[in-house]
Amino acid sequence: MQKRFTLFTFILFLNLNSICAQTAAVANTKPKLVVGIVVDQMRNDYIYRYWDRYGNGGFKRLVNNGYYFKNAHYNYIPTYTGPGHCSIYTGATPRTHGIIANDWFVRKMGRERYCCEDTSVRTIGSQSKYGLMSPRKQLSSTIGDELKMSSNNKSKVFAVALKDRSSIFPAGHSADAAFWLDDSTGNFISSSWYLEELPQWLIAFNTKNYVKTYLEKDWQTLYPLETYTNSIADENRYEISPNKKEKAVFPYDYKLQLEKNKYAIIRATPYGNSLTKDIAIACVKNEKLGKDDETDLLSVSFSSPDIVAHSYGPRSIEVEDIYLRLDKDIEELLNELDKEVGKNNYTVFLTADHGGADVPNHLIDNKIPAGYLKDNKLTKKIKTYFEHSYCDTLLFTCVTNEQIYLNNKRIEEEKLNLDEIEKKLSDFLITVHGIAEAYPSKVLKNESFDKNDYRALLQNGYNHKLSGNVCFIYNPAWMDYTEKGTTHGAGYNYDTHVPVLFYGNGIKKGETYTYTTITQIAPTICELLKINQPNSTLAEPLNNFFK
Repeated sequence: MQKRFTLFTFILFLNLNSICAQTAAVANTKPKLVVGIVVDQMRNDYIYRYWDRYGNGGFKRLVNNGYYFKNAHYNYIPTYTGPGHCSIYTGATPRTHGIIANDWFVRKMGRERYCCEDTSVRTIGSQSKYGLMSPRKQLSSTIGDELKMSSNNKSKVFAVALKDRSSIFPAGHSADAAFWLDDSTGNFISSSWYLEELPQWLIAFNTKNYVKTYLEKDWQTLYPLETYTNSIADENRYEISPNKKEKAVFPYDYKLQLEKNKYAIIRATPYGNSLTKDIAIACVKNEKLGKDDETDLLSVSFSSPDIVAHSYGPRSIEVEDIYLRLDKDIEELLNELDKEVGKNNYTVFLTADHGGADVPNHLIDNKIPAGYLKDNKLTKKIKTYFEHSYCDTLLFTCVTNEQIYLNNKRIEEEKLNLDEIEKKLSDFLITVHGIAEAYPSKVLKNESFDKNDYRALLQNGYNHKLSGNVCFIYNPAWMDYTEKGTTHGAGYNYDTHVPVLFYGNGIKKGETYTYTTITQIAPTICELLKINQPNSTLAEPLNNFFK
């Protein structure tokens, strides 16, 4: 009897050891595919506000079975789409990666330049100019770049989005391809930076004319209109329709746009998300992502929530509806990943490129301080200031991205003191109603501040070669925008606070309220993959949530 018991114990011990070894092996296995999901202009509170209306397979699946960083923020100003996507995938801020805005003033050119603009490349997949884009101005390496380098180019890296910048910056420099929507054709295209011709699967995808099929559905609410109690009334004075001719109320009809081949309108509908989901799934299947021993990367950016929120504001039924529908798109994407790659074989992270402000007029009507300060009015004030103070309005060049550019060459020719001019201009700006703070470049270049100080956020977004002479900050809930709809770009909570969710291979279930920065995502993914972090990353990897 004793011998039988001893033998049974020994066999049990071997089995337990085997199980533990297998469990450890699974836990230490790198994912076959990493999928980065970025939702354009998604505030963190959208998770809470629509929670009861979400299904179980989309946002709730990521939250309930993944790890939720509930206090994640952007750690720089300005919070725009280009810098946001770039910061997520480089682990750096505009100060280092060089994408300081969507557009910025270039002194040598004497004009503003778009962040992806590159006339040295060709459009691939169309005769239009929409493909004259590249990541050339992105100064830092990305997750995808490091993955390519570590695998000797065996890993595959792809990115898809409606917006070019939302695909290009996540893809990085050495990706297999980045794809985005050509407004003139309704097809997905690319740039000769990445390839010489579209893959056959994408050519076939484009021939199906999904844009037309989706727009023919028009846009009705997913559920009865009266059930949208998380939002303000459908008809109100805070919204404007994206095509400027329709009344901003449901339903929305796109027959006129289809007759005129104005395919860009799909960007302002929930179908833009569905179209993005469709191409993402097609890319996974046709490029066989996650099918070999090397980890692959797919970046998926859902651009439509940003365009809808700009027009209707974050309290609108349109925004609620687009998130309820996006929830279903994410569910479908996850289900396809389960089928194509395997439930335990991929890792997903979801975040946003920035948040979004409430419509100031809506806040004012609720007795909450807010307001508007238009750049053209501020420009007049600054010119008047220079006329009175220096008898020379040509010392001033422009206002853009809450920065003021001066004519440095003229100041030098006139033998004026640049530091003094910047300091006095900063003092003047804080007398302007709606401006909270203003700082000369000397402060941003040479002084140091606590990480949560707004001056530190300005510094993190300030590039010594590209940025202006003076940076300023609006009062909370103030903006340069039309008096209907809303925008983003500030360093306040409504623009910086976004969800950060990790799910899948290697990720524990859980949540934390610990302060987290968006720049911690890239080094975290690189540590999960056991590869080098992007070359300008300074942020620490997130900790205590890996299996």
